[in-house]
Amino acid sequence: MISAGDLQDTRLFAGLPPHELDAIASSGIGQTLPANTVFIRQGESSSSVFIILSGRSKVYLADRQGGHKVLGQRGPGEHVGEVAMLGDSVRTASVATLEESRFLVLSRRSFMQCLARNPQIGLNLEEAYVLRSMNSEVGQKASQRYRAWSAFRRSGLPLILLIGGCAGSGKSTLAAELALRLDIGRTQSTDLLREVMRLLIPAQSDPILHASTYQAWQAVPGTGSAEEVDDQVFIAGFRAQADRLALALDGVVSRSIKEQASTVIEGIHLHPDCCQRLEHQDAVVLPILLTVPSYDELKAHLTRRGEQAPARGAKRYLENLEVIWELQSYFIAEAHRCGIAMVENKYLNRTVDRIMEVISQRLVEQFSE
Repeated sequence: MISAGDLQDTRLFAGLPPHELDAIASSGIGQTLPANTVFIRQGESSSSVFIILSGRSKVYLADRQGGHKVLGQRGPGEHVGEVAMLGDSVRTASVATLEESRFLVLSRRSFMQCLARNPQIGLNLEEAYVLRSMNSEVGQKASQRYRAWSAFRRSGLPLILLIGGCAGSGKSTLAAELALRLDIGRTQSTDLLREVMRLLIPAQSDPILHASTYQAWQAVPGTGSAEEVDDQVFIAGFRAQADRLALALDGVVSRSIKEQASTVIEGIHLHPDCCQRLEHQDAVVLPILLTVPSYDELKAHLTRRGEQAPARGAKRYLENLEVIWELQSYFIAEAHRCGIAMVENKYLNRTVDRIMEVISQRLVEQFSE
């Protein structure tokens, strides 16, 4: 007997409530066929659609010489036979089982009644046609990505991008481009969160919070001059300031999840270890580390930024270039340890394209059907 549980992973009925799946299951007939059984023949009249519950089948075209050309395969969750049935025409191809298979068979009348009650089935059919067209025209990889993006949108989960990187890596520019490309209305900078916290907490009470990220080590008790300390002290100062923003970042992520609103968060404080702590089962949280290819390119970028935006003060960044470069080395090591994607930011358009690939791959992994 077919039940709602048998249909819950069927693409044709995706998005339907359990009671409607039960109604659909009861309106059809269950059928199990052995391997190598032809159940749809090219040229015959059509009166039913087959929902594949288990097993695999091949779709093929037969020729007069007795040969055939395989057009593709269908597996659990897919369907065959609906094109000719809906068009009231003959079958355009043959379909045979490759292994023992189980089906739900719906007559034209039953299927049209289900379609009338549930317009979502029509949308699912349209998506299925797009996927089949993409498989033949642009390949399975593009089709797989389309399916993953569609499943993600149906899930209702927000996408939360965490764009980290050292000063001068282009985080804010890239965040704006990604928000535009993905039609995300919310962006958040960790620098802005820090400024709000500075208004609430006096410098005397928390000098680390009020220091620049690359100078926070100077506010750590017991440290000497830059010549007297090692790289670990620089990193400890940065981590001390980043940890102070952890609660605020958690609040931004929690609000995005509560409102199911996708968000792009960028900032140096999003080091890989912090990003791992922000992962949540009720959102697609994707951390990405931006890197600068070389020390000289970082220096050139900070110099250009100072010329284009004098208020940001390139001189103080250049004076602390060694510490900033050391922070990037630390980020890279932590990203390797945490398994976080790293994207080199040299040309903006290429960087955006690469990050879109990373996002698509993540959705394929999480929403593969």
